[in-house]
Amino acid sequence: MTPASLAGETGARRVTPALFALVIVCFFLTFSGVSCNTAATKTALQSLAGSGGVSTSQTTVLDVCLNALKDVNIVTYSGWGLVTGRDPSIASLPPACDTGTSLSARDASQVNLGPQLLAILALVSASLGLLWAVAGLFGIVRARSRAVAAIIFGGASGAQLLLDQQRIHDLVLARIAASAGSTIPSFRPASYFNVNPGIGLVIAVVLLAVAVLYNLAALILGEGPAGRHPPPPPRNGMP
Repeated sequence: MTPASLAGETGARRVTPALFALVIVCFFLTFSGVSCNTAATKTALQSLAGSGGVSTSQTTVLDVCLNALKDVNIVTYSGWGLVTGRDPSIASLPPACDTGTSLSARDASQVNLGPQLLAILALVSASLGLLWAVAGLFGIVRARSRAVAAIIFGGASGAQLLLDQQRIHDLVLARIAASAGSTIPSFRPASYFNVNPGIGLVIAVVLLAVAVLYNLAALILGEGPAGRHPPPPPRNGMP
């Protein structure tokens, strides 16, 4: 495949199926992760230490644990897990946080969000985009129809994934707050956790954006340089 063949409809017709196929593969990677908000937790510990609620030795131990937990996803949700409603994965705590107990499957079930409609719709949209792209590759549908379908299904899947991430953020924090509970009015357990987009989600959204932009270009450029026939050679040296 030459650089010229990548331009316009010629390139989009060949590349788009691979883009949508990779998006579907991304559903088996991490879409969301839950980590400890170590900055907020340290601030709360300092406040407790100042009021005499936590001893200096306890604060030191907890600080070491929090340093080890920085940017570590304790709970991870794969795209497929969000589609099927499977329990999330629970990571092992770092040795610095070893208290003789470990997170179990019961803990995973407490933060199970069930099947997520937006994740299901995003997977369906990506699958339809792949189906239409393959049909275009084999010439079953016209070039313009193929490009328009790729734009619609790619844009829909990307928007659904982004909306689903926001919904998961709210659901996870609400579940944490409900499961932790507190009799202290100002204490909000959810404020000590972060919900982060996973690598699978980031790659999927980028691939979908590339697919949409590529097919927009295909609509504008048409067949591109590779699809245009060169002028016939002059006869007998005459132009």
